[in-house]
Amino acid sequence: MKKILYLNLVLLLFISCKAQKIIEMEQNSKEIIKSTSMEIADYKPFYKIENVWIENDILKIKISFTGNKNIPEFTLIWNGALMKSLPPKAVLVLQPNSNAIPTGKKQVNMTLSFDLNPLKETNYNEIVLLIKDYSTQLHYKPIKN
Repeated sequence: MKKILYLNLVLLLFISCKAQKIIEMEQNSKEIIKSTSMEIADYKPFYKIENVWIENDILKIKISFTGNKNIPEFTLIWNGALMKSLPPKAVLVLQPNSNAIPTGKKQVNMTLSFDLNPLKETNYNEIVLLIKDYSTQLHYKPIKN
């Protein structure tokens, strides 16, 4: 009976040591880059966009990926154009600043923050944000000063 108990304890200890830890990270707020010569890399991203929301004219994007080493910074790019619709729509592209893919085995959840001031300057009361590789549209209503 004692052997079974000890065997179970050792097995439980072994399994718990192999549990994958999730690393939570944040990237400081950056302004959206407005680029008329937007070059969109045509590749399958190493990250998955989990959630997107807006807090006080700051766009928050939560992404997840595997690899806790060589993590690049991210940039949000807008080509400066708005689609002619009511409300107008803006396409935004999230891109890593380097071509390096993170290495390592740990799961990383990262929250990115982007200042929406370039979109606020369009003077529309509402803009629909379409983010590449994210299926849900986001309605942005700029805060008036």
